[in-house]
Amino acid sequence: MKKYFIFDMDGVLVDSEPIHYQVMSIVFDRLQLSLSEKYRHTLTGMAGIPMWSKIVKDCHLPKSPSEYLDFHRDIFFEELPNKNIPEVKGVKDLLFCLKENDYKLALASSSTMKLIDIFTEQLQIKSYFDTIVSGENLQRSKPFPDIFLKVAENFNTAPESCIVLEDSTNGVLAAKSAGMTCIGFANPNSGKQDLSKADVIVKSMDEITSEMLRTI
Repeated sequence: MKKYFIFDMDGVLVDSEPIHYQVMSIVFDRLQLSLSEKYRHTLTGMAGIPMWSKIVKDCHLPKSPSEYLDFHRDIFFEELPNKNIPEVKGVKDLLFCLKENDYKLALASSSTMKLIDIFTEQLQIKSYFDTIVSGENLQRSKPFPDIFLKVAENFNTAPESCIVLEDSTNGVLAAKSAGMTCIGFANPNSGKQDLSKADVIVKSMDEITSEMLRTI
């Protein structure tokens, strides 16, 4: 039985995708970029530099991705104190249940360690995780498998031993590319994400039971 469980953060632990979307709207407005909702959804789950590399390339922007990312982060951390970022309903119960059943838990997020620290401390859940990996420390972002392979390396286990919980198209593709079992979480606040490549799709955390984990 697989005993390694990996959580994404945004949209899985915290319902933060709406604030990310709002900040992106402010950033795009200030840069005078008109990008469709469909295009924005393709960015969900990506780390900062890969995301801005894509935007710079697609929109033929004059500055480097790192310059735009710095601008983006400045606006995000200006807006964050004014926002209430709720936890995803039922996720604390799931964390507790998995720990009680001797799972090793990981957090693998494309967000920066600064933001991971802020959210996990706000929710008081940091102690649940045996390892935490941020996409800011990796060259390739989701949908590439690097972040999940790093978790498997940290656990000194085979990727096939891991179950990933993801809410984005990019995250699901990354998990499957890593050779891991993937549960797709259909969070309505994460936009129109294609989770069809996941092994199973759930709409709420209480659907993830011990019996379900045994069957997948």
